Amino acid sequence: MLPVIAISIGDINGIGPEVLLKAFHRSDLFDICRPVVFGPPEVLHHYHALLGLKLSFHEVRDAADAREGQLNLFSVPGDFVTEDIGRPTEESGRISIDAIRTAYFSVRDDKAQALVTAPISKEAIAMAGSPFHGHTDMLASFCECGDDVLMILSNNTMNVGLVTVHVPLREVASRITREEVERAIRLGHLAMEEDFGVEEPRIAVLALNPHAGDGGILGMEEQRIILPAIEAQQREGIRAEGPFPADGFFSAHNRELYDLVIAMYHDQGLVPFKLQAMGRGVNITAGLPIVRTSPDHGTAFGIASHGIASAESMKEAVYFARTIVLNRLQ
Repeated sequence: MLPVIAISIGDINGIGPEVLLKAFHRSDLFDICRPVVFGPPEVLHHYHALLGLKLSFHEVRDAADAREGQLNLFSVPGDFVTEDIGRPTEESGRISIDAIRTAYFSVRDDKAQALVTAPISKEAIAMAGSPFHGHTDMLASFCECGDDVLMILSNNTMNVGLVTVHVPLREVASRITREEVERAIRLGHLAMEEDFGVEEPRIAVLALNPHAGDGGILGMEEQRIILPAIEAQQREGIRAEGPFPADGFFSAHNRELYDLVIAMYHDQGLVPFKLQAMGRGVNITAGLPIVRTSPDHGTAFGIASHGIASAESMKEAVYFARTIVLNRLQ
């Protein structure tokens, strides 16, 4: 029996429903999983007709009843207003949260084996009263993991983990502590072993400041925080190296040298990653007791319903979710 992959619909006014349907249209994804989409069915039917696709739907009340070869739908109530497509609303935020929560419980209760999340809008979920900044902290709260999670972006050439994620740039330096850097290295090492199937992974850790602080002239974080964190993890048997100056690291990066790069902040890691990913990157949350992946892009409200959104990252998210399920079983 193929594993069940729970897929939350994301923000119904963004490109999530479109890329989700496109990913399974004339796709071999049905050969590796039984997908269950959590969201209002009328949204998917609307986009199915709009895009002129030919998919077979099956509505379920229990994810475990998902059929093979069909796009199974688990109804999450909500009002879908086509005039709102292309902008965040309180209702789209509420539906996003409800879909994630319902899909999460299906995985937690072993009705599904992995969770794939379509993009949500931080603005919309804030309108709906959510205290969370995105999927990562929301799922960590559901799982009661605290802050012991790590965002990893992956493609065929690079894996990048982030010490700080959705933090204003002016606050980044104060968030870089020895404990946080050690946590990122430790969780990244564990994810490489358990989720990626890499034996004795090698981890590169980037500096925070230009030229790795230039001996302290451009900042002391490397000497006082990052290097001691690396050395502490080395004593635990983890093959971590650095801190490397970020400006020259990625141009010389070789997957054969390092299995994971730990970046200090969001854009430091994601700008070079997305340049290399070419729209096929996957977001993985390490540290959760469940498997969770997602596309590496956002809601793209500006092109919602135009039929031009690429489904490649969504496809890769489903493939990778299934791969992690198999790796964890081993």
